[in-house]
Amino acid sequence: MYQSLKNLAKKIYERFIKLKGAPRELALGFALGLFIGMSPFFGMHIAIGVICASILGWSKIGAAIGVNITNVFTVPFIYPVTYWVGSKITGFTKHVSWPTSPDFDGFLQLLKDSPMIVLDLCVGGAILGVPIAVIGYYLAFNAITVYRQRVRERVRELKRQRKLKSQAKKKTRRRKPRKDKSQTQKATAAATDGKPDKP
Repeated sequence: MYQSLKNLAKKIYERFIKLKGAPRELALGFALGLFIGMSPFFGMHIAIGVICASILGWSKIGAAIGVNITNVFTVPFIYPVTYWVGSKITGFTKHVSWPTSPDFDGFLQLLKDSPMIVLDLCVGGAILGVPIAVIGYYLAFNAITVYRQRVRERVRELKRQRKLKSQAKKKTRRRKPRKDKSQTQKATAAATDGKPDKP
């Protein structure tokens, strides 16, 4: 399970840094996705992220990737933290007992029993989402720029190698010995002298 999740995260990362577009727009879209992903509207994150990215003119694909910070595996761990932060500030649901086990079904049941918990989750998600989005922006921007810089360096290196090869070929062509014209004429004359004249 852990290895498969690790491989999936690696594939998503590799595809993200290879996306076309300005690094700033891609990083902003990703940061927006992280911020929205901290909200309690699980199941609607991608739609909300894409719509907001379209309005702001940022990367929609980057936002769709960023919202996946909250998924079926991370919800039972992220939402208790956002709830705790939000409840300390708002106090809308002081007497809600959070499920002891990180079970997604238990979380859904908690939402049914205490609908006001959504407000605490929104406040806590917004407070935690801001620093996470800022950190995510700089990490994404740096990853994209570093990758593109490496690609440019590889292209320059390939061009340099091709140039060196072409120069080496030209040098070898110049070094080939050329027959002297006088020697060629003498050899031709000697060959014609040995032949009998035609009547």
